[in-house]
Amino acid sequence: MSKTSKPKMTKDTLPEDFTLGLAIVDALPVLLFGGSMIMIGLLFGSVLFLLGAALCFWAGAAKVLWKIIVAARKKNIWWLFLQMRIVMPIGFALMLLAAILNLKAIHLTAVLTAIISMPSAIFFAVGVLGMVLMGIFAAKLDSTDVRSNWIEQLTNTAAQASFFIGILLLQK
Repeated sequence: MSKTSKPKMTKDTLPEDFTLGLAIVDALPVLLFGGSMIMIGLLFGSVLFLLGAALCFWAGAAKVLWKIIVAARKKNIWWLFLQMRIVMPIGFALMLLAAILNLKAIHLTAVLTAIISMPSAIFFAVGVLGMVLMGIFAAKLDSTDVRSNWIEQLTNTAAQASFFIGILLLQK
């Protein structure tokens, strides 16, 4: 029994069923992530963290722009699709490096206590579950399929909204 591989997005692929609605929904988790990272970055007080967060935000915004162009102009601007695989990991690496460099300034016990306190713990758990699902979807779903994109975007929106609410609750 042979495994069939899922279709992959290439520079010659033009997803036919992508709509402006899908692109707009794709912008929601990007905006929520940006808001969350601004709140954390300001609390953390690290320019390096904010730079990493800005790169991640830019990568997500560029991917949204790619979907808008695909939906509105029926054109695949390949570098807008591909950049996310490069820029986002660099952004997350800078955020992690900022955390490592400032480890002494981070009160890990206080952070962990705040994250697992109610009701914020529920929102962080939903956010983590959503990110786990996004990893599974990246490996299993067809990125050229509009249904798969809706599943991914609604899951990502729920996860990012949960993180955002959890962070808001921590600031009270």
